[in-house]
Amino acid sequence: MLVEDLRTVGDDGLRAQVCVIGSGPAGLTVATELAAVGLRVLVLESGGDEITWDEPAFASIDNIGAPRAEHHRIAGNRVLGGSSHTWSGRCGVLDELDFATRPWVTQSGWPIDAGALRPYAERAAEHAGLGHGTGFTEDEFWPLSGRQAPADALDPAAFRPYFWQISRDPGNRFDCKRWGAHVRDTVAPTARVLVNATVTHIDTDPTGAHVNSVEVTGAGGRVRTVWAQVFVLAAGGIDTPRLLLASRRAVAGGIGNRYDQVGRYLMDHRCGAVATLAPAAAGPALDRFGKYVVKSARGKHTYLHGIALSPELQRRESLVNCALWLQEVPAEDDPWDSVKRLLRGRARWQDVRIMLSDTGLLLNGARRRLLDGVGLPHRLAAVEVRAMVEQTPDAHSRVRLSTRTDPLGMPLPQVDWRTSEQEDRTVRRATAMLVDEFARLGLPAPQVVPAALPGSTDPLPLTDWAHPSGTTRMSADPRHGVVDQHCRVHGVDNLYIAGSSVFPTNGHVNPTLTVIALAVRLADTLRAGLRVDTDSAGARLG
Repeated sequence: MLVEDLRTVGDDGLRAQVCVIGSGPAGLTVATELAAVGLRVLVLESGGDEITWDEPAFASIDNIGAPRAEHHRIAGNRVLGGSSHTWSGRCGVLDELDFATRPWVTQSGWPIDAGALRPYAERAAEHAGLGHGTGFTEDEFWPLSGRQAPADALDPAAFRPYFWQISRDPGNRFDCKRWGAHVRDTVAPTARVLVNATVTHIDTDPTGAHVNSVEVTGAGGRVRTVWAQVFVLAAGGIDTPRLLLASRRAVAGGIGNRYDQVGRYLMDHRCGAVATLAPAAAGPALDRFGKYVVKSARGKHTYLHGIALSPELQRRESLVNCALWLQEVPAEDDPWDSVKRLLRGRARWQDVRIMLSDTGLLLNGARRRLLDGVGLPHRLAAVEVRAMVEQTPDAHSRVRLSTRTDPLGMPLPQVDWRTSEQEDRTVRRATAMLVDEFARLGLPAPQVVPAALPGSTDPLPLTDWAHPSGTTRMSADPRHGVVDQHCRVHGVDNLYIAGSSVFPTNGHVNPTLTVIALAVRLADTLRAGLRVDTDSAGARLG
C-alpha cells in the first residue's frame, strides 16, 4: 500500500472511489478489503509514522465527567496505525446475550445478532494477527486446543469459562500486531494512505443528506479538498462524533444529528484489581486459570483463561456482563522478563545477572512452554484478580464540542463520561461469587480489596480501559441512534462509520475483534454497491 505525505500530493491525487478517515485497525481493514477487489481507496491519517511532539495538543480532551486513567487525553493515537500503536493485543468475542434486548439493561439491543458477524470472523482474525476467529470461548476451547476440559468444572449457575486470545505481530513474535508497521508491505495496489492529513470538516449538500467532499488540513495550515463517492469515518469513539458535530456549515447541529443522538451513550470498560492472591500460594489458581499456547494455520497463539458471569445469573439478578481473570505482576528481577528484553534487543546491564540467578525457573519455563503449551512461570511481585465490566448505556454520558480548540482551530471534544450503580453492584457481586467459587474448587482464598466487598459504598478501584464506544450507536430507528444495521449514517446516503462507536452495548470484552469483523462486513456492503472502474470518472453506485 502506497504511503504518501499530503504535502507531496497534487490535487489530482485527492480523488478516490472510497475515502477512509483514520488509519487504525478499522480503517485499514476496510481499505485493504476494498482494494483486494480493485476499488480505489484513499486513507487519510492525521499523524505520521511516529507520534510527534505536538500530539498532546491534538489529543487533549475537555473532561467534565468521571475521572479517566489519562484525564486529559482521548483513547487513540495520532499516528499511522491508530490505536494499534499502543493496544495490548487482547481479543475476544461478544456473547449472544450482548446483542439482545435485555429488560434490565436500559437501551440495550443491537439491530443485528451475533450470527450476523460470524461469517466475517476468520477474515477478521487474519487482519488482527489471531489464530482463530471463532470456537475459542467457553467449552469450545478445549477441543480446539487438543486438551481435556478440567475435571473441576465451574458452577454453571454462576460462571462460565471465558478465553481471550492475544494478537501476534507477523513480523515480531514478541509483540501484538501493529498495523502501522505493515501498511507499506500490504499488497493493495489500488489503495493509498496520506499521512499528515487532518480532516477538519465533512462537506455535504445543503440538506446534509449527501457528503460531497472532506476538508483536510496539512502542515502550515494549508486546506485541501478530497473527493470521493463514498466516505468511511473510522476515527475512534471520541473523534468520530467530534468530527460529525464540528461539521456544521450546512446543518447547524452537525451531520447525522437530526435527533440529537451523535455523541450520546459514551461507554468504556471499567477495569481494575478487585482482589489479590499471595504469590507464594497462587500456583494452583494460576494452573487452573492460566495461559495456553495453541497452534493454528497462522502459527502459535496465546490464550488467557478467565471466567465470566453466566447469562442466567445476569437475568436473575439484573446484572450487566462482567469477567474476571488472574493478572500476574512480574517482579523487577523476573528472569523471563530479562530473557524477553534480551531477545528484543533491549537488554539492560543487569539482565544477565538476573537470568543466571534462577536458571531452574528458566528451564522449568522452557519445558512448560515447549512441552506442555502453557504460560511461562514468572518471579512475581503480586497476583491480582482483575474485573472488566460492561457499562450501562446512558444518554447523558456523552461527547460534545468544547469551547477550547486544538492547534488547527477545531473544537476539542468535551467528554462527560458517566458510570452507574448497576456496574458497581455487578462487580461486587461477581467478586463475592469468585471468592465462593475458589473455595468450592479448593483454590487459595483471594484477599478482596475493601471497596469491592459486598455492601461497600467506597469508590471501586476501576478506571476506563481506553475502549470508548457507543457514541454513534447502531439502531433500526434514527430517533435512537446514528447508524443503521449496515453502519450507514441515518439520513446520509454515502457516509458510513467503522469502529466501536457504533456499538449499542459493549459487553465485557475488548472491542477490537468485533470492530474488525464489522469492518470486514462493511467492506462487503460497500463493494456490493460499487464497481471497479479504471477510468478517471471513478466509481458509479450500482
